[in-house]
Amino acid sequence: MTYQAVDTAPARSSRRVGTSFILLALFAGLLGGSLALPILQAHPTSGQAFCHGILMTFFVMCPAALGGFGQWLLPSALGTDRTVLRGLTMAGFGFLSSGVVLLPVLPFVALLLWSVGILAVAIDVITTCLEGRTCRFRDMSPLAWSLLATACSVVLVAPVLAAVVTRGMMDGITTTALIETLHLPETALMLTPALGLVASALLSRSANEGASWTVAPYVFGVMGIGGPLLWMDGLYGSLPAGVTASLVFVTQIVPSVVLIGALCRDVWQQKRDLDGAALWAIGSILLFTAGWLSDWLPGHSGDHTAVAFGGIMALCGGFYAWVEMLLPRRIPVMMSRLHAGLMLGGAFCSIVPGVMIYGEVLMGISLLAFGLVGLFLLRETGRARVSA
Repeated sequence: MTYQAVDTAPARSSRRVGTSFILLALFAGLLGGSLALPILQAHPTSGQAFCHGILMTFFVMCPAALGGFGQWLLPSALGTDRTVLRGLTMAGFGFLSSGVVLLPVLPFVALLLWSVGILAVAIDVITTCLEGRTCRFRDMSPLAWSLLATACSVVLVAPVLAAVVTRGMMDGITTTALIETLHLPETALMLTPALGLVASALLSRSANEGASWTVAPYVFGVMGIGGPLLWMDGLYGSLPAGVTASLVFVTQIVPSVVLIGALCRDVWQQKRDLDGAALWAIGSILLFTAGWLSDWLPGHSGDHTAVAFGGIMALCGGFYAWVEMLLPRRIPVMMSRLHAGLMLGGAFCSIVPGVMIYGEVLMGISLLAFGLVGLFLLRETGRARVSA
């Protein structure tokens, strides 16, 4: 049987492409976790320096958000059934897959492949928002605005990153110096889609207006475009530490607080039930807050791990929201709530040195729970096919 690359059902084919990106992000996350194991730290490679911030943002968050949810949720949010340049997204999947495989041994080459692959996916998202939508800009949801802002941020960051990496390969720059250079844009690339998924999980499906819908274009515009633009300008001369901290505060923390405040107001007015997806979103907000507050502690420069875990919880909340939309009332709410509490507890324990071992145990149980959810989805999908 020949695999049909072009499906006659656009919605079903888009879901297949989106699922491929989610599986790629899952593989990248498992790869990063395995490279961080103590047994592999005896003879570390240069690529292992990318296991935490760089890997989670570039090869987990961006592919899952733009490729996965960009194919799953963005078309329905724009009133269409598929993205405009889906073939370009499939080509980007090939580059991203190659980059994930090469990351542990050739990190610079992997980032070059990431730049090409994610740029192709971002062009598809931008073209769909501009040409494929059937709604007005003012009627676009916060999720659609976040994905559009993330795609614009990728268009700014990816070519510059490719140039920085190419120059670094010729000058012999170390991975540690490269991580310090990419701190500001990679945090923006993680935070912008994560808050969009948080908004999608918290807001009612029937609501199409509110304070969050009003502030979303401005918030995500500042976060997704303002930060990378200022970072690009800073590449021509090193910025003082105080200026960098001010940029992070203005382009990330302030817009996030504004959006979270608007979301709290809308959720209160809508009398939103705290189902499983909502608890995942709340856990993500708590982890982001913990990362921001740690930046104000004496002698502490912000907990990037907490922000990374917050992005992962936002992805999980978007996954549960998508499953609930695909299979209404099939997943027990209590199971989703317990899973969210398990993940949140493991994340907080993982960032506290004294109880880090308990956090690793809880995170391992959470991964097993994802396997159980996958088996449950396979069973429910089989039942739906039989009934059809």
